[in-house]
Amino acid sequence: MRKLISNFLCCLLFYAAYSQKTEINGKVTDSTGNGLANVSIKERNSNNGTVSDLNGNFRLMTAPGTPLEISMVGYLPTVVNASNNLSITLLAGGSSLDEVIVTALGIRRDKRNLTYAAQEVKGETLQQARQENIVNALAGKVAGVQISNSSGQPGSSSRIVIRGITSLNGENQALFVIDGIPMDNTEAGVIDATNQGPDNAALNSGSTSNRAIDLDPNIIESVTVLKGAAATALYGSSAARGAIVITTKTGSRSRRPQVTLGTNYGFNTAILAEFQDKYAQGTNFEYVDGNNGQFASTSWGPLIDTLRVNGQPVKKHDPRKEFFRTGHVTDNNVSVSGSTDQSKYLISYAFLRNDGIVPNSLFQRHSLFGKFTNQITKNLSATIQLNYINTFNDRMAEGNGLTNPLWTIFAAPISWEPFPTTNPDGSQRLYRVARNNPYFLLDNVKTTSTVNRFLPIATLTYTPLSWLSVTERIGADIYTDQQHYHESNKIVGGLFVGNGGVSNRLQTFRQFNHDLMIEAKKNLTDKLYTSFLVGNNILSQYSQYYTQTAFGLSIDNYYNINNGAVSSVSDVYSLNRKVGFYAQLNAEYNKMFVLGLTGRYDGTSVLAQGNNYYPYGSAAVGFIFSELLNERFNALNFGKVRVSYSIVGNDNVSPYLLTTPFVPAGQVNNIAFPFNGQSGFLLSPTLGSENLKNETLKEFETGLELRMFNNRLSFDGSYFIRKTSDLLTLTPLAPSSGFFEAILNAGSLEDKGFELLLGATPVKSRNFGWDISINFTRIRNKVTELGEGIDKIQFGGFGGGGGTYAFKDMPYNMIFGSMYERDANGEIVVDDGGLPIIADQNGIIGNTNPDFNAGMSNTFTYKAFSLGFVFDWKQGGDIFSLDNHYNWFYGTPKATENREPFIVKGVKASDGKENDIFISAEDYYKGVSEIDEACIEDGTYIKLRSLSLSYNWNPQSGRLPFKNVSFTVSGNNLWIYKPHFTGSDPEQNIVGAGNGQGIVNYLIPTSRSVNLGLRVTF
Repeated sequence: MRKLISNFLCCLLFYAAYSQKTEINGKVTDSTGNGLANVSIKERNSNNGTVSDLNGNFRLMTAPGTPLEISMVGYLPTVVNASNNLSITLLAGGSSLDEVIVTALGIRRDKRNLTYAAQEVKGETLQQARQENIVNALAGKVAGVQISNSSGQPGSSSRIVIRGITSLNGENQALFVIDGIPMDNTEAGVIDATNQGPDNAALNSGSTSNRAIDLDPNIIESVTVLKGAAATALYGSSAARGAIVITTKTGSRSRRPQVTLGTNYGFNTAILAEFQDKYAQGTNFEYVDGNNGQFASTSWGPLIDTLRVNGQPVKKHDPRKEFFRTGHVTDNNVSVSGSTDQSKYLISYAFLRNDGIVPNSLFQRHSLFGKFTNQITKNLSATIQLNYINTFNDRMAEGNGLTNPLWTIFAAPISWEPFPTTNPDGSQRLYRVARNNPYFLLDNVKTTSTVNRFLPIATLTYTPLSWLSVTERIGADIYTDQQHYHESNKIVGGLFVGNGGVSNRLQTFRQFNHDLMIEAKKNLTDKLYTSFLVGNNILSQYSQYYTQTAFGLSIDNYYNINNGAVSSVSDVYSLNRKVGFYAQLNAEYNKMFVLGLTGRYDGTSVLAQGNNYYPYGSAAVGFIFSELLNERFNALNFGKVRVSYSIVGNDNVSPYLLTTPFVPAGQVNNIAFPFNGQSGFLLSPTLGSENLKNETLKEFETGLELRMFNNRLSFDGSYFIRKTSDLLTLTPLAPSSGFFEAILNAGSLEDKGFELLLGATPVKSRNFGWDISINFTRIRNKVTELGEGIDKIQFGGFGGGGGTYAFKDMPYNMIFGSMYERDANGEIVVDDGGLPIIADQNGIIGNTNPDFNAGMSNTFTYKAFSLGFVFDWKQGGDIFSLDNHYNWFYGTPKATENREPFIVKGVKASDGKENDIFISAEDYYKGVSEIDEACIEDGTYIKLRSLSLSYNWNPQSGRLPFKNVSFTVSGNNLWIYKPHFTGSDPEQNIVGAGNGQGIVNYLIPTSRSVNLGLRVTF
């Protein structure tokens, strides 16, 4: 240790003794005299430089008279000669291509010097998207990123994956970081009141919110997407899957308090699938009067246009349009910001309320944010901030469970009148048995979630020398999620099987993060610039799920735990810790060659002793070849190639899997525990392992960046190959072993692909401008290994049946299920009745992975007007439609409207000859609804993701009370092209943010929205 300290002090003395230059000082302001923070001040033809502080002040060691380049994004650059007490004014303007972006650990770096792929999205872009979840606001804008929204329900879950899959059944979403502090973005999932397991609970009840929904877009300055392992290695193993780095706003430079008021109103309408509207309830074209006590589940009855009951025409309904309503969204915010001689401040409050397209559904969010930055002394600054969020979500059940109203809405006959919802005896009024009246469900089944969340962060930066800084950052992510579920004892086929019940779950989450960083930046020679950073990270995470469940309600409609005849309690908690030591070296030679090295050494509590510490790192180089070009060749303004290689360790596994603990017994041999007041315990069905070690991710990346024609055209392309091995995997076991699964280092994956980003400014004049950005992503994934003796691992769907799986040497997340019987030529085989035959064995019937993703953003400006729109395109990716699986049988989809007899194309099983047997549409659709392969659809879509038109007025007269007024009209999902998908939206999925993507099952449709917004700054 003494030798290490001695070497470090020698390095400091070397830096200090290197130059005999004089320290000069100055201040940078805008045209109004307000100080500008984070302005770059550099010696010309050198990397010796600094940045201005909060008030625009700076200090720099340099020789008097040396030309200094002064630059900042959004301002015209200038050059001044070094002297003491400089006063520099920057004028608004300049190119946004020469930008400084926020990278890992909140470090700001010139994008020209990056040796890895990173893309920034401005906060204004997120606000214009008018999305309650910032994940959805990124859709279509970033190359290399796949985003999906689970359903059209308020507070629905969204999923974001960067560069494909890194884990078989662990977390695959990107790490979220806010102002340098990791934040939780998991999805808690619905209450598993009857111990189905999380996968079955999602299948039968739907998903919940992912926690990124708590963030208010109004407080976000920018979002940087770090894509490869070289970009995220400093964050440790949790960022092996990429990182979303969020930077919040700071106070304005105005000495007077600046008040901004914003209000937005929007309305949403459901994007419905097509349904047949010609045939009434019944079978074989015979009418069944479900309005007067007869029962039938199907709509294979007669034409409704000529149908009469007691001489009166039967009223025609549209069950879908009658059920879904117009949703309303209000989003109001107010902020106060300003500065003093030594500080900046920002206080913001926002309230969002989304009344969904389903009655009784609601998501609302209160967000209070405060940030205070102070230059305590000449060398010491501090930033203190706190974000408090309160959200409330009232959800309708989705998925395969019978508490989902869509079971009867999507399957309802057009001849059925749903009101009144109950019969005179209080029982449900319905057109069929073994189902529930959808409106009765809305009143007698309830799922709510109340979240209170705190995100405090404190950052201290000490700069003893102009080239040396010490930063200490402490932050936390603390929240509770109180979830409540209840159902009436009159519900048919509910979770509590007609007994009624109530379940409450309290989730408590606490995460504490600490970073200590020392960074030195210095020119070693006139051509060699270096920066060196060392740091330490400590992360502690605690989580607890406390669940109380009672069923067999004694008093109807009294949903209290004490009202249940049988009750149970579950208390599950976990604690894990991680410690890391990291270092980073960046060097630039002659403004042409760039080198980046990172190293990290992590220790974790979730892996076995002896394996719980592991090192990893990355090496990257960049060559800015445009520096070699003759000044006369000005078509190419900037050109760079970059290459990187990274090895990252990962501990992507839950705590306490090193052993096999005892867990409370549920029901054993028809005996329900507690039994006679005595609790029972069994060994966990998951077999632990005492030899768990870290996963390993290896990634090679190369890229090319170009800027041409005076920065009017830009290109950024990346190619990567990523391999993960020793995956921490829940591997299935034979039940005869006494366990259902085991946690093992088993399996490996490979991702490779390329991502392209093209930007252009085709038109740029004084009054008119046009900017366009196009991104394209193509990723190929393959499961290269599974556990020994394991042929497949399931992620979603029905246990052992139709669902999504991993197979060796196949892409991740394949659809597996029942198939058509086919002959040697691939022809469908039919039986003697002309119906397709189901094959004896299940097989692979679909691939959920898209061929490619692409997006296009356009912005047109004319004077004070701005028009922008975003197209999002996903090509391919199969979807298992359980909606068709059920609704074909019921006869409600549009495809069932043609009811003429026809011949199925195929061959007869009896003689192998071409099929010539006519069958009825009713027999056909009832038959093929049982074949999973028939329910596979292509998920290709092109969306007009967003469209906005705004007017921005900056009055020149000082007599008016406001500085800026902007008015915006915008819309989302205004147009969707889905040529091969018959549902509402191919983007939807039943598992929310989970891994089993590609399954839809009675989900609330996506909505089309129109929004009006007004923003005024005083």
